[in-house]
Amino acid sequence: MQYRETPFGFFLVLDRGDEILESIARFATRASVRAAALSGIGTVDRLTLGFYDLAQRTYSFQSWEEEMALSSLTGNIAVVDGGPYPHLHGVFGRRDFGTLSGHLFGATVSLAVEITVVTAPEALHRHAVEFCDLKLIDL
Repeated sequence: MQYRETPFGFFLVLDRGDEILESIARFATRASVRAAALSGIGTVDRLTLGFYDLAQRTYSFQSWEEEMALSSLTGNIAVVDGGPYPHLHGVFGRRDFGTLSGHLFGATVSLAVEITVVTAPEALHRHAVEFCDLKLIDL
């Protein structure tokens, strides 16, 4: 993982074999990022996505092990339990040009992933809400 500060925040490059969520959390800890918007592109070869069922209050998960283009990664960094929490969604392109999308629970970089990190000066915090058992940003 490499990162460089920019006038808007940071530019982050993840290397082959890096796990995306773990790498972003590690970066945010090192760079003291407590609020940011993220967007990125790249390639992955292992992927776990989730879909939240509000009525059941639970996620369903599916995993794949194949080379895919990370066509769009978007999300944010906020604080949960005192540490950085990356919340990401993605669109992933398959060899047949079909796509997969959802809440990112795990992905391994196969070539590189390039992420723009736009930081905010004040921390964002996530707190539990009753209606869905999730921690949402409370402004």
